[in-house]
Amino acid sequence: MIIKHSPRPPRKQANGVRRVPPVELLSARLLRLRIARGFSIDDLTEAPGVSLWILRRLETGKPVDKRELAPLAAALGVPLCELVCGDHDCTERACVPSNRLRR
Repeated sequence: MIIKHSPRPPRKQANGVRRVPPVELLSARLLRLRIARGFSIDDLTEAPGVSLWILRRLETGKPVDKRELAPLAAALGVPLCELVCGDHDCTERACVPSNRLRR
């Protein structure tokens, strides 16, 4: 039995090496979104469910439980998927649905 897969777009190659576009780190994405919306760290800590400890850990690149990201995404006014994964089509990566985090 032959299984047909949908063709993938070819990736750009240079000297026989595939170039994969760099992925923006969560800490850099959070800092970029916070500054673009004109929020200081103190402004974000006033939002319900967002603590200074979480913000400092995220912006320094340390791990945080994904359940703590939902209030932060709401305070920034972005979907949780955009905060976690960046700008992409959700079918390409496994994202945590925000309705599962609200328990």
